[in-house]
Amino acid sequence: MKCLTRVKVIYLFKFSMFDHERVTKFIKHLFFLISFRIFQKKSKTLMKKLLRVVLLLVVLVALYFVVIIAWGTITDYQPDDITNLEIQGNAKKLPVIDSTFTFLTWNVGYCGLGAEMDFFYDGGKSVRPSTERVKKYTAGVIHFIQSVDSLDFIFLQEVDKNSARTGRQDETEMVRNAMPSFASSFGINYNVQFVPLPFFNPLGKVEMGQMILSKYQPVESQRYSYHSSYAWPKRLFMLDRCFVLSRIKLQNGKELVLMNTHNSAYDAGGKLREMEMPLIRDLMLKEYEKGNYVVAGGDWNQNPPSFKTEELNKTYPGVDRVFLDGSLFPDNWQIVYDPHHPTNREIDAPLTPGKTEVTIIDFFVLSPNIDAENIKVISQNFQNSDHDPVYMRIKIR
Repeated sequence: MKCLTRVKVIYLFKFSMFDHERVTKFIKHLFFLISFRIFQKKSKTLMKKLLRVVLLLVVLVALYFVVIIAWGTITDYQPDDITNLEIQGNAKKLPVIDSTFTFLTWNVGYCGLGAEMDFFYDGGKSVRPSTERVKKYTAGVIHFIQSVDSLDFIFLQEVDKNSARTGRQDETEMVRNAMPSFASSFGINYNVQFVPLPFFNPLGKVEMGQMILSKYQPVESQRYSYHSSYAWPKRLFMLDRCFVLSRIKLQNGKELVLMNTHNSAYDAGGKLREMEMPLIRDLMLKEYEKGNYVVAGGDWNQNPPSFKTEELNKTYPGVDRVFLDGSLFPDNWQIVYDPHHPTNREIDAPLTPGKTEVTIIDFFVLSPNIDAENIKVISQNFQNSDHDPVYMRIKIR
């Protein structure tokens, strides 16, 4: 046995001496084979783990959207066609004997869309303003409104009440406190408990609406639903468009009917506005046929029919959007606007003179028994909102 072992050792020694290269290749091949088998085994384990993680993420994302859509459906704001609104504040209750009235309409951009801001839904990057900017824009908006407290009526759009984007501040209360001699009514047009976009930085809760401020006590104030909406489930997280109506009793027995409108944006081809405009138009015509005086104003999100970009001042490049269909109203109705000054800027980037595009979408429509004596944009250079306020003076016949 010892002899045999010694022979094997000698044979291996001789083999290793004379076939060293073959032995090295064999060892390398063996090492590679073992390493590959180990790697293959670990890779399979790793791939299984990775697949489980991916599947888990897919399930979690799907579950997130199911929960969000379910919650949006459960809490979906579904206002009636007509909703009576509370009238707050102390205004003149004596019979209105005046025949000349002054107005202002202003989309205040929820005190969050000043000059430094852009907005993700319009091609920008920002989701919400900083706390400092909210305070700055809010102070600017309130200061301006107080500076025009001699006016008779003020229409405001995009007034936040309890929104995460503006620190849940109640801007309706701020406005009322700033204008104690005015009556006011507020109609909600955006009430979503949780807006899930953008995905990694959701907008959260939004509650917003339109206000009418009046120096004369209205006899009635109502919210009228437009019932123009996107397809489900997108509509769960978008605005419920409306206009707010207030009635002022005049000494001659007739009424001055005020309508504060905020029509649809993000409306490719104007399909939503095509549903909205006949509704407000029909009510305007009906009120005029009763002998009342009708003033409709606000953010129409469409250009007046005769708007021309070349008539705008040259501080910013002018652009046009979808035009309001002038044939909606009889020829003796008036669409009144300031042709030389923009009322709205694009918010795909912060305000940049000479670059930011501007247009006119804020104006008034008057019944034939009213004369427009003056109309002008009171330029704020878009410092506290993406809109500038529009002033108007009228005389009823």
